[in-house]
Amino acid sequence: MYTMGDNSIFKKAQEAKNKTEEAIKNEQEYMNNIDNMINEYTNGTNTPTPEVPENPWAKIDRIAKAIANDSNITSDSTQATGTTEKGESYDIKVGDIFEVEYNGEAKRARILGFKHDDLVDQTVYGGNHTKASISFEFYDCLGTHNMNGVDAETSTNENGWAATEMRTFLEGTDGRGKLSNNSYLKQVKKEYIKTYNDASSVATCNDYLWLLSASEVLKDGYNGGDTRGYAITKEGEQYLYYKNNATEEWNSSSANRVKYNDGGIYTWWLRSPLYAYSTHFEYITTGGYGYGDYYSGSAGGVAPGFCI
Repeated sequence: MYTMGDNSIFKKAQEAKNKTEEAIKNEQEYMNNIDNMINEYTNGTNTPTPEVPENPWAKIDRIAKAIANDSNITSDSTQATGTTEKGESYDIKVGDIFEVEYNGEAKRARILGFKHDDLVDQTVYGGNHTKASISFEFYDCLGTHNMNGVDAETSTNENGWAATEMRTFLEGTDGRGKLSNNSYLKQVKKEYIKTYNDASSVATCNDYLWLLSASEVLKDGYNGGDTRGYAITKEGEQYLYYKNNATEEWNSSSANRVKYNDGGIYTWWLRSPLYAYSTHFEYITTGGYGYGDYYSGSAGGVAPGFCI
C-alpha cells in the first residue's frame, strides 16, 4: 500500500527530483561564473592587483612624526629612540646611513641632526611644530652640476643661493622629482648671503633640497668672528654631525667631510659665496678641506641636504 501523507513515496520522489534540479542549477551557475572569470582575465578586465611594497621612507616619515612629538629629543640629541603610531620601535643616531633612490640609482644619505631646521609648514606632523624632525645630507653626490652659468658673463654669485641655477635644478623634475622619497620631504627655511661681501645681507628662502652652507659644516673661517671658510658670515648653525665628527679647522683635512660621486671621492659644492669675488662659491675638496676658489660655472659635486 502506498501512503499519501508527508512521508509518502510520491512526496519523497518529488523532493529528490527538486534537489537534483537545484544541484544542476547551482552547478550551471558555478560553471557560468568560471567562464566569466576566464573571459575577464583573458580580456584583461579582471587582472589581480599585485601587492606594492611600502616605500621604506614611509616608516622614516612615521619616525619623524614620533620624534616631533617627543620633547626629550632636541637639537643636541645624538640618538632618537621610541615607537611610531603603528607600534614600530626605532633607534636611530646622528651619522646613520640610509639609502635613497635618485633616478633609479641607490644613493647614500646620512643623518646630520634632529630638530635643527625651521619648518615652513608647522603642521606637517600634525599639531604645531617649529622644527623639522630629521635633517639628512647626501653622502653620494647626485652627479655634478654648475652653480651658475658656464662663462664669464653668466657665472656669478649675485643674489646668492636663492638665485642660482643649482637651486632651480634641485627643485625641478631632474632634481627633487627623481628622488624616491620626494613625497616625504619637508620644506624648511635656509639662510643665505645675498651679497658676497656684505655680512648684513643674509636673507632666507624656503627649500626642500639645498646645498649646505659653510657654517653648517665648518666651525670657523678665514677671518675669525662669524666668518665660515671663505664666506663673510654665517648662514645657519653647524649641524651636530659635523660639530661632533669634523671639528678640525676649516682649512684642515677631514675624512668626515668627504663625499663620493660614481664610486670615487669628489669635490662638492657649498651654497656660500666666496667673500672676495662675485663669481665664486665655496666647496669642500677631495681631502675634506673647506675651500672658496671655485668658479660658479664649474661642474662640482651635488650633495644636497633634506629634511623628513
